[in-house]
Amino acid sequence: MDILEIMVVSKKILRFLPVALFLIFGNCFFLAREPGNPPKIEGVPIPDSQRTIYIQNFQNASYAPAFHTILTQYVKGEIDRRGRFIQTRDRYKAAYRVMGEVVHYQLVGNLMDLGDQHLSSEMFSVARIDLQNTATGERIRLERNEIPGRAYFSRQLGYRETESQAQDRMARVMAVKIAEELERAWYFSIAKNIED
Repeated sequence: MDILEIMVVSKKILRFLPVALFLIFGNCFFLAREPGNPPKIEGVPIPDSQRTIYIQNFQNASYAPAFHTILTQYVKGEIDRRGRFIQTRDRYKAAYRVMGEVVHYQLVGNLMDLGDQHLSSEMFSVARIDLQNTATGERIRLERNEIPGRAYFSRQLGYRETESQAQDRMARVMAVKIAEELERAWYFSIAKNIED
């Protein structure tokens, strides 16, 4: 190999060197990061006694007859999936208790045809949630205690689905938002108590 070929090969290697370094060091940083389960504060795992939670069945103050039960099941499933909390069926053994209520449910026509028939509809719901420390009875302040949900659906256009299927889809999205809100408030309340 002469000097010209060596320079061409070295230029090709230098082009891919930043990508290779990023892949190597990016994976190292990803593997070295602190895992989220169980959650930790300054490297110290939060004890299991502070992670137990009881999710009370949500109440219904809206016109949707069964939406609160669907939402309760999805919230329980989402909290189990995330693994930050340990759910218990005995509310007296839980360190924290979650209470919720569906306070608003509305279904309106979104798109109409020439005969004033609904082609698609918009569904909107609001759930109010509360997180309470069982031992002290203190309510943990949430960033927002009312979680909205919205879904559009049609029985005739595009991806066809019924109202109950759209409710199911909306409840899944609301459950993710509720779980995020609960985890954030719980984590910062524990971190604040440790700092104090």
